[in-house]
Formats: sequence, structure tokens, C-alpha cells
Amino acid sequence: MDDETPSDPRPRSGAALPLERYAVVATRDLDLAREQIGRIFCPHGLVLADPAAAGRFEARHHSAGFGGLTINFVSYGARVEIDPGCLDRFFLLQIPLAGSALVRSGSRETFADGGRATLLSPALPTRMVWEAGCEKLIVLVPRGLLEEHVIRVLDRAPRPFDFDPAIDLRFPRGAAILSQARLLQHLAENRERPGTVPDAVERELASAFVTLLVGHMLERGGGGAAPAHAQRVSVAPAHVRRAEEYIRAHLDSALSLPHLAERAGSSMRSLQDGFRRFRDSTISDFILAQRLDRWRALILAADPEAKVGDLALGVGLNHLGRAAAAYRDRFGEAPSQTLRQRRR
Repeated sequence: MDDETPSDPRPRSGAALPLERYAVVATRDLDLAREQIGRIFCPHGLVLADPAAAGRFEARHHSAGFGGLTINFVSYGARVEIDPGCLDRFFLLQIPLAGSALVRSGSRETFADGGRATLLSPALPTRMVWEAGCEKLIVLVPRGLLEEHVIRVLDRAPRPFDFDPAIDLRFPRGAAILSQARLLQHLAENRERPGTVPDAVERELASAFVTLLVGHMLERGGGGAAPAHAQRVSVAPAHVRRAEEYIRAHLDSALSLPHLAERAGSSMRSLQDGFRRFRDSTISDFILAQRLDRWRALILAADPEAKVGDLALGVGLNHLGRAAAAYRDRFGEAPSQTLRQRRR
């Protein structure tokens, strides 16, 4: 995140925008907006739905950390199509403050407006169309933090964990989520005033907010969310998490089991067992999934003249034919199709 406040592309009057003192992006340049907002969230496709409306495009992103969460305000002015693919590292609560958006998460489609928010899963591909004038309050919840809350509530992790991303803000739980999100926003905006809450209280408030989101996920889960179909687990041990972090940081390198075990500070067998038990995956499958997700992110952020094969090599996918087949299985389309959509 840049320390310097971006220049304001238009004179403003009237009430301040939410979190305005935490402005990190303010630009009319589509490519610059895609790159800067992508650094804060994740690489993503961003295109104007109507190129003739380019004069209305004005990207704004305000972002403040709060108790381990990130509270954001985002708007684009014009109608835009956004394709982040799989979020991977975080869940994303999006609350429209103005306007509307069509949000697709996996196979589910939600029309989000002032009465309906969305909670996006990191494991499902996401695509969105924000209408002109759409403004959102967005809370980023790290995946590990939310999953630890799920385990704490159930003492087990549902498998698979499917849930309806739509949150009706007029119902009690949705109204509570909206109220608490607004409270976190207010506290973040007023940190320097007398009576500011200490860091420990911020963490407690953030934790209570995440528990509300977990409640929605369990209440609106699919059949796989029922405890009867769940697998007993506990929070993944440190050596598994260290291996995951190393894998994500070195996808372009050869990742052998002995080397990973050494970096994780465990035996090879312990590491293999840890991935099977806590991630329901082999290490090789986990590495492949991470490389495919990163490949997709690079394609979506690439120059229109880029070659998918070159991008694949950059994330350690050295056998393009097998990689393309695995990509199609994971995302439902060939990498070349993703690139063609990016060029539109």
C-alpha cells in the first residue's frame, strides 16, 4: 500500500466519502486502477462495460486495517466488469452503499443492492458487474482467521463448505452484520479522537464481527455444511502453515518434498500427514492448485499481447499441455479463453 495520498481527480463538495482519510487510489486511468487496486486485493480483470462511458470512470479505493481485518470503500463511477477469479487468501464481504451490482460466486448469482450484500468465498471463482454509480463498503477477512472461527464454533470443518453468498440486510442477522460493519468503519475513521479504542478492543470487535459472518455461512450453508457430514479437524499446525507460506512465495521454483519439509521444520511424513489431515490434499495437489490460481491471476492482469505459455512458466508450470488441462478442470475454460476475455 502506498504511503502517499493519491491526487484527487475531481473537485469535491458536500459530505466526505467513507474512510476518505485512508485514500489509496483515486484515478481516472483504467489500467492504473486495475494495477493499484489489484495490489491491495488481488490481481483481477477490470474493463469498462460500455467504452463510450469512459468519461464517467473514476476509481476510488480507501482502505484501513482494523483488528486483523481490512475495511475498504471502493467505487468506479462507470459501469465496469470485474473478474478476480478465486480470491484464494481471503473472504470478502461487499455491502452496496449506493447503486447495485450483479455478483457471481461459483454457480450462484446475486443481485446486490441496498438491501442485499454478498460474502464471497476464496475457493470459488468470482465475477461481477458493478453498475454506474455503485459504491461499496468492503470488509476483507483473511481466510485463515475466518476458518479458525468456523473450527472454534463447530470443533470441526465442514467438507465441502458451501454457502449462499447473498446476505439479506433486512433480516436480523444481515441487519446485525450491516450495523457492525458500519461500527468498524466509524471506529476506523475516528481513531485519533479522544476515547479511541485500544488495539486489544479492536481485535475483540473484529472477532465478534467474523463470528457473525460464520453464523451466516452455517445458517445458509448447503448440504455439505451440516455437522453430520463434517470431518473432525483442528487448526493446522505451524509446520503445515509454514510450508504453505513457502509454497506460495516460491511457485516459480522446484518444490521438492525434502526441501519443503526442511523449510517447514518437520519430517517428510509429518508434513504429508499434515496436508492430508488439515487440508484434505496431497502436497503436490496443493502446489498445483496454487500455481493454477496464480497463473489465472497473471493472465487476468496481463498485457493483451502476453502469451499464456510464458505466464505458465513463470509460476513453475513447465508442461503446458498438462497445465492447460488442469486449468480447464479447475476453472471451466481454457487459459486462452481467459486471455481472450481479458482482451475484450
